[in-house]
Amino acid sequence: MKKALTVILIILMTAELSAAEFIDSLGRSAELPDEITRIVPSGNLSQLVLYSVAPDRIVGWSSALSGSAKEYFVQDVVNLPVFGTFYGKKANLNKEALMAARPDVVIDMGEIKGTREEMAKELDDLERDVMIPVIFIEAYLDNTPDVFRTLGSLLGEEEKCEALALYAEEALEMAENARQEITDPVTVYYSSSEDGLEAIAEGNFHGEVIEKAGAKNVVPSSFGSSSNKISLEQLYIWDPDVIILTSPEAYEDATESPVWSLLSAVQNERVYLMPSEPYPYIDNPPATNRIIGIYWLGNLLYPELYDVDIVEKTIEFYDLYYNHAITAKEAERILNPVL
Repeated sequence: MKKALTVILIILMTAELSAAEFIDSLGRSAELPDEITRIVPSGNLSQLVLYSVAPDRIVGWSSALSGSAKEYFVQDVVNLPVFGTFYGKKANLNKEALMAARPDVVIDMGEIKGTREEMAKELDDLERDVMIPVIFIEAYLDNTPDVFRTLGSLLGEEEKCEALALYAEEALEMAENARQEITDPVTVYYSSSEDGLEAIAEGNFHGEVIEKAGAKNVVPSSFGSSSNKISLEQLYIWDPDVIILTSPEAYEDATESPVWSLLSAVQNERVYLMPSEPYPYIDNPPATNRIIGIYWLGNLLYPELYDVDIVEKTIEFYDLYYNHAITAKEAERILNPVL
């Protein structure tokens, strides 16, 4: 009996020594293994960030990867199980499947939803239900470098995360310097819908790259119904310098339909189909893809202020963030989806 108790105590002491305390962005404390080898991300942002850092440690997704992502991502992870959304009004998490995957930790990233106290309680409740540590790392476009450095320390991937952080840091610094030089910003309209008439308003994080690059979103922050559906007549009133579209169908309408032809952007041939492999460069999801979006949009609108080799920057981005090597020819095709 005494020997058995001694063995149990040794096991408990070893476990305690091999665990490390992590304080998340909500001030919550979690005991995590010194070596984290099995991770589940909570959503699209977390998926893309963690995939950049350690694809081999992800054991499941919160939502299915897009078809295009499956072509670019490491093949060992594209068919991992999907556990569902972790919390919120649309929560559909399969807790049993999550528990069966035996992750060391669930990592949630993004903006704080509601109050800090409400979000902390929600994650505490989830952690108690699944009996797996759940941590939150506050993440938005401006603090992307900090997010990667935090993960580097947490996962023992300092070198890889520093490279990711520096790439993002350089893009954000270039954008900040450009904004200081811009006195008459280019006006931009952006839509990701198939008809091109669902507007992304100023201040919406789905269009944050537009403002970050130094342009002016023509859709006022006060605008909109719940769907932000607009009429073409409204777009005539705004008459942006540049129109950016995600949908090939919308791009075809805008560049070929007579009803769009009165717009200045159409007349000046400044309607652009956004690069979208494997994810659009501005949003959908609003995640790490926005970093290359800063370079792409900045170089498109203000080439004199974003004086970079955009093909070279694209190759570097795909290697770092998607763990996927592309050639210059492939980068040019991705950057010019209309050609």
